Amino acid sequence: MRMGKCLHEAGNRAEMRRQLYKTLAKTLGGYAAMGLLVFAAFAGFGYSYQFKLGFGLLWFLVPVLSWWFSAKVALAMTKSTPADPANPEHQRLIAIVDRVHAKSGLKFKPPVYISDNPLPNAFATGPIHRKAVVAATKGLFLCGMTDEEIEAVFAHELGHVKNYDVAINSMLSVISMIFFMIVDSGVRLLLSGIRIFNPSFGGIKRAGERRGFFTGILEYLLMFVVFQITGQMTKVIQMFVMRSRESAADATGSLMTGKPCHLASALLKLVAYVEKNRPKGREAELMRAIRPIMTIDPIFDATASLPAATGIWERIKRFWRFVQLTHPPVPERVAALEKMNGGPCSLS
Repeated sequence: MRMGKCLHEAGNRAEMRRQLYKTLAKTLGGYAAMGLLVFAAFAGFGYSYQFKLGFGLLWFLVPVLSWWFSAKVALAMTKSTPADPANPEHQRLIAIVDRVHAKSGLKFKPPVYISDNPLPNAFATGPIHRKAVVAATKGLFLCGMTDEEIEAVFAHELGHVKNYDVAINSMLSVISMIFFMIVDSGVRLLLSGIRIFNPSFGGIKRAGERRGFFTGILEYLLMFVVFQITGQMTKVIQMFVMRSRESAADATGSLMTGKPCHLASALLKLVAYVEKNRPKGREAELMRAIRPIMTIDPIFDATASLPAATGIWERIKRFWRFVQLTHPPVPERVAALEKMNGGPCSLS
């Protein structure tokens, strides 16, 4: 059955812009929350943070390098190669990307790559517009999408490029690293003031002293708990911002094409195919690593199809799973796209 016919061909552009402002507010809210964590850590530990040059620089460089080399890393992980104009399927994709780029307002046209992965998906990444790339998996041609639907998918991906989403997510990671390092130093300083961790009990290792065995184990357990708590706090905020950027890319792509229903039907086809051919084993682990850059989350985007939660514990588990999603659930995205369309999409 054909999907994706819209009731309103041009869509509701005012609603698309409102969606963009809403996602910007969410992104700024996520940054504010992360900033508050950093401020609270500074205030809680009396601004006593001690910067460890070598270790500290490494923690800062990881997200910065991940940002700058994001395109190369993504292409290597997905084993993507340049699209071959002599291949009819590749030529079809190149032509679609050309059409989307002409509507995007981007100065630089990103090169097109193809991955042999049979799972249908697409991604765009790169630190700046000039170094961006777009790619599609071979499976994108296996789920019955029309050219208009594939165009909508790549409008979404070029929306990420246009909005500098890789940089936005990477900078948030840098701030989270600052928070982690402050907490690490501050907690260790607090532990050194507790009697059981006092040097006379073997807690702080100095020249000629030996660390008490049980004290070392206790310190390890305490630090493990602290890192788990702080790690989950920053992860929830990062996933919140990441989901807001996905919604922003939906709105930006819809502004490019004027046809949000085409993206809505494309998302439903992607999910329908993935749910029947969900990755397993090593392939699932690879997808777990790269799922933030994909059009849909190939591992966890079936959250909305789970049975309705009946008890409090089930609701808590469902909520906890939701806040760790990299993408809003597809039904939620489709509802937003229909709102941007100005009316329901014909998706049957």
